[in-house]
Amino acid sequence: MKRNALVEKLGDSQTTTNSLQVNRKGLKLKQEIIAVNLTEINGIQVNAVNAREIHTYLDVKTQFSTWIQRAIEKYDFIENNDYSILNIDNPNGGRDIIDYFVTIDMSKELCMLENNPKGKETRKYFISKEKQSHKVLSVQEQIALIAQGHHEVDNRITVLEKTKRLENWQERALTDAKNKKVYEIAQGNKELATTLHRKVWSIFKKNFHLPRYNELPAIRYEDGVAYIKNLSLVDLVA
Repeated sequence: MKRNALVEKLGDSQTTTNSLQVNRKGLKLKQEIIAVNLTEINGIQVNAVNAREIHTYLDVKTQFSTWIQRAIEKYDFIENNDYSILNIDNPNGGRDIIDYFVTIDMSKELCMLENNPKGKETRKYFISKEKQSHKVLSVQEQIALIAQGHHEVDNRITVLEKTKRLENWQERALTDAKNKKVYEIAQGNKELATTLHRKVWSIFKKNFHLPRYNELPAIRYEDGVAYIKNLSLVDLVA
């Protein structure tokens, strides 16, 4: 995906591909020599780094594309596991610029490739970043953050609760409730049952404003089951 299309879609605060999403706010840590950004690689949120910045900071003499490919081959790094690729329009024309966003573990390995003091120093920097990202806040720190108005975590949890999809068992339970209701009303009439199977999902989707019944938010699962159980023949033939 091209960078200009990404900017039009998401704005400057976020860059994303099918397997990559970079939150430009990232981690705000002191003495940041190389930016560490919250990144989605293969659907998982991880802390990651633009490998080109590592290449520049270490003052590597080898061309970036050659350097990164050698590293990938040497250490058997795997795309969408250890790194993700982003194609960027070349402002000077010609071939796209290819950036590699790499995990912290891969970043540490890239630093060791140079086998010099600066590489070792940078590797220690990434280790410190890793430790900070794993730090667990004490109760007092959590209270202090809330007192300062930092409610981002709560807001994210609320959004996740509202948008979380049904679990497999919940989908099956909805289908079982639908089947039971259809057989209860049809009473052995196969032709009527066929019609009712379609009708139940049709009015279910209309009631909950869904394109598909299984896109019902998990938080409304019990409402969905209750709605089906309370359906009557009048509801289904109206």
